[in-house]
Amino acid sequence: MGRFLQQYIQLTEAAREGARLGALNGSVTEVKAKIQGIVGTGVALTYPAGPAVCGTGAVDSSVTVQRTFAPVTPLFKLMVTFGGTSQNPGSPVIKAIGVMSCMG
Repeated sequence: MGRFLQQYIQLTEAAREGARLGALNGSVTEVKAKIQGIVGTGVALTYPAGPAVCGTGAVDSSVTVQRTFAPVTPLFKLMVTFGGTSQNPGSPVIKAIGVMSCMG
């Protein structure tokens, strides 16, 4: 669980930094590059809704990003076996949202 928590926190911080850059009038490409730089280039990220950045009519800069977690142990499968729920217990998806208000 420690590795899962570390990757969740890292993704949350990356989403927050991406939203901050978007609030400072960064482009969508710059926001995605910032997030990928924090998480690492070897990690596949998806954006369910593209980042909303200031300067394009958005009220807030917001980033929703997700990645698949690859557990080393069968802990997540065991959790589902004993009453937990998951759509994909072998590879759960970590989702993070970052929002910053646009200034001016």
